[in-house]
Amino acid sequence: MKKKTLSQYIIRKYASFLIVLALLVSVIYNAVSLFLFGTDMLNTRAILDAATLISSDYENTDISLLDDIGGWIEILDENNQVIYTKGTVPEPKDSYTQSELLTQNALGSLLRADSFTVAGVINITYKGDPANRQKYAATYTAFERDGKTLTGIVKFPAENVSAGITFINPRGELAARWHLTALVLAASVILLLLACLLRYSHVIRVHLAAPNARLVEGLREITAGNYSCHLELNAEYEYREIEDSFNLLADELRQATEERDRLNRERQHLLSSIAHDLKTPITTIQGCARALADHMVSSPEQQEEYLEAICRKSAHMTELVNKLLEYSRLENDSFRLTLQETDFAELARSCVIDCYDAFEKNEMTLDVDIPDAEILLNIDPTETRRVLLNLLNNSIVHNPPGTKVHIRTKKVENWCIFEVRDNGTPIPPGIQDSIFEPFVCGDRSRQTRNGSGLGLSICRTVAGKHGGDVFLREEKEGEKSFVLRLPL
Repeated sequence: MKKKTLSQYIIRKYASFLIVLALLVSVIYNAVSLFLFGTDMLNTRAILDAATLISSDYENTDISLLDDIGGWIEILDENNQVIYTKGTVPEPKDSYTQSELLTQNALGSLLRADSFTVAGVINITYKGDPANRQKYAATYTAFERDGKTLTGIVKFPAENVSAGITFINPRGELAARWHLTALVLAASVILLLLACLLRYSHVIRVHLAAPNARLVEGLREITAGNYSCHLELNAEYEYREIEDSFNLLADELRQATEERDRLNRERQHLLSSIAHDLKTPITTIQGCARALADHMVSSPEQQEEYLEAICRKSAHMTELVNKLLEYSRLENDSFRLTLQETDFAELARSCVIDCYDAFEKNEMTLDVDIPDAEILLNIDPTETRRVLLNLLNNSIVHNPPGTKVHIRTKKVENWCIFEVRDNGTPIPPGIQDSIFEPFVCGDRSRQTRNGSGLGLSICRTVAGKHGGDVFLREEKEGEKSFVLRLPL
């Protein structure tokens, strides 16, 4: 189905208005012609007027048009005897009485019929009761032939002809009635024209002006920053597309504004966290260095302790800076993974082996369940290795000695799963939803926590670029699992 357009609608309404206007002009024209001049487009005199049609040479009279309406001519002598006919005579007569001739007078037949005109075009005539109606009408003329006065009759069925009568320059009461009729007609035409104009203006106001006003108001709201504004034009045609497009744009602007605000908050939080996390080791380094420079520490053992603190805090700062650089690199739009087919099971085993000494040093019980069979994935092995090490180190750093850690790798449907489950320190409920955001750690105290707070953020970013995900899952009996999921 062809879609309607607003231009088609306006053109159609405008065309209908022009048609109505043309009809009104026709009414006025026909009314003026009828009341002032009359009309005779078919030259009825040459058809029905006996004086025009019949001459002394009546045998050669052309009655072709008269015959079309069922008429004929008759010639009467001085005694009203029929001496000649031409045409088809339905009821032939030999003679006429004076009374018969008078009753067939055409003008009287027409006057006895009620007639009126609609719109100056359609004529409706009521001829009365058929039982009392005159069957035939006639016009008469007298002429001389061979020294005799003859009567010519043009006769036709009365039901086949109707006519109107126009009064030219009437006076008195007739003129007053004529003027009143003309006034009523003119008033009717003007009222009809005004009604059409009002209807057309109403249509334009409803379908054009009102939607435009609501559209302008909506644009003002959007310009003022009110992106929750939605349009309801209650219109058709192109306005529906405008409404849908406007509302979609408003939603996108609102979402973009919310995302911008969120990013601003994250940036502020990130800067604040960086400043805080750098300030703590810098303060320690500065204090130890000042104590050594001012010879406040005399014993070699204390000096060694202060130097160890400086090295430890420097290493922590180096780790934090490296994590920041890595996080910034991953968040950059220009970053691209170097994908290659990799045995994920072997990669997971090598990462566990690298962390095995750290698990033993922290007196953690380690249970590893990694299949011997290959699990081939199209991944970036370097970045994926970083994710696995981050998850393993997260379990080492944020759990106390004696924690039981279960590491498992398996295939579930179309996913490869790497899970690190432990029964160590629980994640506070208040930060479970934000644990993967930058600088969020499971320890409520920033001063006492370990790690940079960026490891899990890097994990989720790398997993997302692989089409996977990293999430936290609370297990029964106080256990928790960090799960990496990558597509097979």
